[in-house]
Amino acid sequence: MRFVPTSLFVVLLTGFVAMPAARAPAADPEAAFLADLRQGGYVIYLRHAETETTPEPIVRDLADCSWQRNLSAAGRAQAAALGAVLRQQGIAVAVVEASPFCRTRQTAEIALGRAPVINPDLFYHVSQTPEQVAAANSALKEMLGRRPPAGGNLLLVGHAPTMRDAATVELPEGQGAIVKPGGDGTFRVVARLGTNGISAAEP
Repeated sequence: MRFVPTSLFVVLLTGFVAMPAARAPAADPEAAFLADLRQGGYVIYLRHAETETTPEPIVRDLADCSWQRNLSAAGRAQAAALGAVLRQQGIAVAVVEASPFCRTRQTAEIALGRAPVINPDLFYHVSQTPEQVAAANSALKEMLGRRPPAGGNLLLVGHAPTMRDAATVELPEGQGAIVKPGGDGTFRVVARLGTNGISAAEP
């Protein structure tokens, strides 16, 4: 049997003990957020996709799209691209609701491939009275602060002015804000949705 000299044994042992532990890989905040988003519990507020320039000074029959500012060809492609982003990222939408206007319904249908639930509280038009605008803002704040059913996300397709007034977020056509509801009426805008993907919201 061969014996290892004591001095050599001590050196080997000391070297072993002194070896630094391997560092755990740094957490990726974006990956962690997307993983949480896939689990559900968020509200995604999406402004309708790009539209034509048809004027609509007054509200007529909302079931008739002929007088409305409907999606342009570019808007339809934009809505399809938004739906592709959600699918590619594995983001489940349990419920989709839309304003009664054709452009919001069309955006939801093209993006998700299914008809939305029409939510009158998402309605907006320039002809609304200040009282009607205030009521719509209050209703949207309540929707943004309420947690969706477990296991999915809520997609709301609406208009820019209401989201701007309710959450101080300006949305161009075809862009969305991803909101984390507090469950007590409070909410935080945590990310943006666009045709290029999902990105962190600006602080």
